[in-house]
Amino acid sequence: MEDAGQSHADYRLPFNLAKFFSYISLVLILGSSVILSLFIGRTMTSTVLESQQEYALLLADNMNRQIFRKFTLPVTYASGRVSLGDPAQYKLLDDVIKSQVHGLQLESVRLFDSHYTILYSMDSREVRRTDLSTEGVPLVFKGKPHHFDVISAVPFAQALLTPSLENGSLLLRTIFPLTIDSDFKELRLHSDAMPVLGVLEIVQDITAQYRSAIRSQWLILGSFAVSTFILFFLLQFVARKAEDTLERRMARNRQLESQLHQAEKLASMGRMVASIAHEIRNPLGIIRSSSEFLLRRHKSEDAMTQAMLTAIYDESCRLGTTVNDFLDYARPRQPRRDQVALRLVIDQAMAFLGAEFQRSGAEVHIDVAEDLAVLGDRDLLYRAFYNILANAQQALDGEGRIFISGGTDDSGRTWLTFRDTGPGFAEEALNKAMDPFFTTKDSGTGLGLPIVRAIIESHGGTMKLSNSPEGGALIRIEFPKAMPETHEGSTHE
Repeated sequence: MEDAGQSHADYRLPFNLAKFFSYISLVLILGSSVILSLFIGRTMTSTVLESQQEYALLLADNMNRQIFRKFTLPVTYASGRVSLGDPAQYKLLDDVIKSQVHGLQLESVRLFDSHYTILYSMDSREVRRTDLSTEGVPLVFKGKPHHFDVISAVPFAQALLTPSLENGSLLLRTIFPLTIDSDFKELRLHSDAMPVLGVLEIVQDITAQYRSAIRSQWLILGSFAVSTFILFFLLQFVARKAEDTLERRMARNRQLESQLHQAEKLASMGRMVASIAHEIRNPLGIIRSSSEFLLRRHKSEDAMTQAMLTAIYDESCRLGTTVNDFLDYARPRQPRRDQVALRLVIDQAMAFLGAEFQRSGAEVHIDVAEDLAVLGDRDLLYRAFYNILANAQQALDGEGRIFISGGTDDSGRTWLTFRDTGPGFAEEALNKAMDPFFTTKDSGTGLGLPIVRAIIESHGGTMKLSNSPEGGALIRIEFPKAMPETHEGSTHE
């Protein structure tokens, strides 16, 4: 039992290992999906940021041009200088800027002078303040073309886990120099560098764009997760199916291996039995013929001698039958291929057993058509049917009924059934009834049904034992579909 359990565990090991690898694959794919999703998310957010920066530069450049053309240049020509302390100039600048930012998601617009003082702000309370400049303002005054800052109210990791970011959570600050419009070349100084008249700071809300990027990232991650789980369950399904198939095949292999060992033992035993039976048959024949001769010669002898000679003759005949059974099982004869009418063979067997059935009170009902025939050996089939009927008569052990039926199924196979009203097969004996040398009788070799099965199988047929639902034993025999004859056959009358 321990070896069997070990063998069972061994053949299940490869697919247990497959399950382990499927779980490892699930973890690896999910992990790689998360990493890839984060990478794609980072790329998307970087792309979003770059696109917003480009947009901010276009907006700042356009605002710089509009401020110069609609405010700086007219005010300079009209008043000689720009002074935002003048309410009229401040109002004009405010109108120009608000006309540019109308409908845009801008948080604030500021103008700084070279002292980092706010000259203009959309929030008038910030004007003249010097504490709101950032590190980008002096850098732009020193010649940097522009400067960006991302203002985040929440960390990036927290933003990924936030279902809906509120507006204003992510801001982009753009610092851009206010210069002379490049189209007005005559206003340039002797140097090729454009003079910085001031610094423009634009703060725009990019939360909506980040929100879309985060949703796309979660969509990608969810798609990866769903596809991974689908793949995992498919692998599990395939592994389970393969495991079941392997289990059935291993069970079948163990069964075939057991049958092979049994066949090898039986073959070895058959060879030994055949050798012994062959050696016994010759002297047994001499004993039987001698006892028969003495019986005929000494009929007038005393009763004691007559009884002894009769016993010797009867027992030698019985032993001769047993020896023939051993030889027939060990060395089966190859059947002929003649057209055989099954009803005639059954009637022939009944001719020899009819007296026994009448004496015991058993009734035999035959429902087999006269023209039901198979290709086979009449003598071997006669012996098979004779053994089946003899076993049925012994199983009834008195009054009862035996039903013999036959016919052809849809596939062209010919079948016969033998059913009796006896006690049937015991459950523990049903699977062993056709094993050689297995018998439930006090006398017998246990070769009757095995010889019958060997005869049927030599004809290409099958034999199945069961208990009938109506009660009693049921034997079903099936012969293969008869092929068109290509040779001359003989019909035995």
